Amino acid sequence: IVTDGQCPTWLNRNHPKIRIVDHSEIFPADALPVFSSHAIESRIYCIPGLSEHFIYGNDDTYFSSLTRPEDFFNADGTPIVRVMKARFNRERARNGGNYYRIIYRMQSLVEEHWGKLVCHKPHHNFDAYRKSDFETCVARMPEQWRATTYNRFRTNDDMQRCYVDYYAVAAAGATLRKVNRYNRINNPFSFIKALVTGRYGADSRWIKLDEVKDFKRDLDKYNPLMLCMNDNVRTTDEDYRRMIDFLKSLYPSKSSFEL
Repeated sequence: IVTDGQCPTWLNRNHPKIRIVDHSEIFPADALPVFSSHAIESRIYCIPGLSEHFIYGNDDTYFSSLTRPEDFFNADGTPIVRVMKARFNRERARNGGNYYRIIYRMQSLVEEHWGKLVCHKPHHNFDAYRKSDFETCVARMPEQWRATTYNRFRTNDDMQRCYVDYYAVAAAGATLRKVNRYNRINNPFSFIKALVTGRYGADSRWIKLDEVKDFKRDLDKYNPLMLCMNDNVRTTDEDYRRMIDFLKSLYPSKSSFEL
C-alpha cells in the first residue's frame, strides 16, 4: 500500500501480507513532496521486493466477484490488458483536457516506438503488469519518465502508466481485452439470457457516485468482476453516505487485514 507518510488506523500493519510503502522508498528525496498520480504511478515498479507479475489498483477500486490469477495473466505470464470497448476519439482528445491529451500522446508514442496503435481508452480499474515491461518502457524514454517523476503536479507532458499497457499489447505479447457489459458472457445461450433478464456479465463496472442512484441494483445488473466507485466535484455528502452504506452491505465481514 503506497502512501505519503500515512496509514489507516484500522490496518493491521503486522499482517504478513501487508506492507506500507512510503513515497520516500520509491522517489528520489529531491522529488518530494509529490501530488501527481502520474508521478506516483511512474515509480510503482521501484517498490522494493515487487514481484515480476503484479496487479495495480487505486483507492476507489474493489473486487466484487471471486477472482483468479488467470483473470489477469495468461498461462505464459503475459498480462491481460483491459480497455474500454468503445474506440477513443483521438481527434477530439488531441486538444482536450489533461487526461485525454495524455492518453492520446501515450497511444501515439507507442505507435511510433513499437509499430502498433492501440486506440482504446484504459478501463479505469485493477490492471495487470509485469515489472520487466515497466523497466523496458522507462529505458525507452528515460528522460521523459524522469521528468514525470519530478513533476509535483500533472502536466500535459507527463508519461502515464497506460504507455506500459499499450506497449505490452503492441510489442510484448499481452492480450487486449475490451470491456463492456457482455464481455464475461462466453456462449450464445448466456447472451440471450442476459438480454431477456437484463442481467449481464462485465469484467469491470465504473460507478460515478453522483450519477448512479441505486448502487446495489447496478451491481446486480452488471455482475462485474471488479468495481470502481468514483467521486468528482459534483459528489455530495449524501452520495458518500449512500456509498458507505452500500459498501458495508457488500463487505459485511471484517477482513483479516483489519484490527
